[in-house]
Amino acid sequence: MALLDWFVIGGYGVVVLVLGILAGGPSETDTDYFLAGRREGWAPVAASTWATKLSALTFIGVPGAAIAGNFAYAQLWIGSFLAAYLVAAIFIPEFYRLRVSTVYEYLGHRIGPQTRTGGTIIFIISRCLASAVRLAGCAIAVSVFFEIALVDAILLIAGLAAAYVLTGGLRAVIWTDVLQLLLFLTGAIAAIAFVSVTLPGGVAQIVETGAANDKFRVFDFSFDLADPTTFWMGNLFALVLGLATGGTDQDIAQRALACPNARQSRIALVTAGAADLISTLLFLSAGAAVFAYYDAFPRDAVAKLMAENRHDYIFPYFILHELPAGLRGVLVAALLAAAMSSLDSALSGLSSSAYFDLGLKRTGRLKSVLQGPRILVVVFAIVLAGIAIGFGSQPSILWFGLQVMGYTYGGLLGLFLVACCLHRFADDLASLVAALSSIVVVVILTQWGIGFGFAPIPWPWAVVIGASWTSILVLIAATLRQLRQNL
Repeated sequence: MALLDWFVIGGYGVVVLVLGILAGGPSETDTDYFLAGRREGWAPVAASTWATKLSALTFIGVPGAAIAGNFAYAQLWIGSFLAAYLVAAIFIPEFYRLRVSTVYEYLGHRIGPQTRTGGTIIFIISRCLASAVRLAGCAIAVSVFFEIALVDAILLIAGLAAAYVLTGGLRAVIWTDVLQLLLFLTGAIAAIAFVSVTLPGGVAQIVETGAANDKFRVFDFSFDLADPTTFWMGNLFALVLGLATGGTDQDIAQRALACPNARQSRIALVTAGAADLISTLLFLSAGAAVFAYYDAFPRDAVAKLMAENRHDYIFPYFILHELPAGLRGVLVAALLAAAMSSLDSALSGLSSSAYFDLGLKRTGRLKSVLQGPRILVVVFAIVLAGIAIGFGSQPSILWFGLQVMGYTYGGLLGLFLVACCLHRFADDLASLVAALSSIVVVVILTQWGIGFGFAPIPWPWAVVIGASWTSILVLIAATLRQLRQNL
């Protein structure tokens, strides 16, 4: 890392903190702090939502997926976009009709207070696990760049994210995300451009090398129920997980609730869902470019990483060892932007759900209205750092992140489907038991199977199983309750 690189990275840090303070402004109420006063337009909300979905997993995991295989990851966008459209069409009008501060408040309105509390707890567990994976993914690259221990990188990133969430709440998060999105996309374009001008054959050589190694194959229509990289299984998984993260996860939904009305919120979500394809193709192309670079200029260290199946480390290695000073700083800042854009929203979403849905808002022991929210931001930053330390050794952080999310999001999605479509049949306690038990069922079925010689069910089915189990159990409980009443 040259002095110019440190200047670029330092400049990025200063700009983000200043923008966070200026954009956030004074927050006098918890609605100002957690929902930006419900005054944000659809464009910044869309950009912030897009940035949040990207994360450090996109920055290192997607190029790693292209280096290891091909562009198959891009086909999952179809299911992901359909999920964004359905969330905008079904859930958002309901959230705005009831004027909720968190999406779990909706569960309380439609089913009952126990379900609201249970949904909040499941979300907190889910988001802590998923965001810790994202934090670990960024820390892998930062540890390579700065040649520091992975634990030190995790603590550094978590501390930086907490710092500017504390300054201005959700409004600061949204507007710093806009800046970080621009830097994030610039980083991918810069990497592709550098390889293009460095290789003797330019862009044509990237295309030729990629085509010779089947890098540009997007669609895989084979029918494999265990493979999330195929068209059918991948898009089913992306659709169901997208419904869960987009409509039942306060991390993403919090932004949608910051718009003045449901129409602007729907436009923001659909726009962000469509834009995902751009970033996915950009970073897959960056992976293909890096693959072509090392095909032309082999490195023993890269060959070793490939042999050890550590493809997530190759793009960070390329940035550190191949890029010139200044441009290297831009790419490192882009990685930090990717991490900050996902972690800041996670801290804000976790804090808001705990504050509104677990009773802290109703306590009278706090000195100011914002003391509780800020304490929660610090607490969750510590929790995420602790979990991320345990996740840092995974060989493929992208697919591991998706796998972790599947275990708990199914039950959460099931609760919202019940609240939306089956609330007349739903009992409060039965719904809570159904959602919590779904986590146990998913873990058993995907880890050990049902016994009697049957293999475990592939992990991409986890969200489907969890949502189905929750919905069916609620209907069974309603049927039994009706039979008892008729006797």
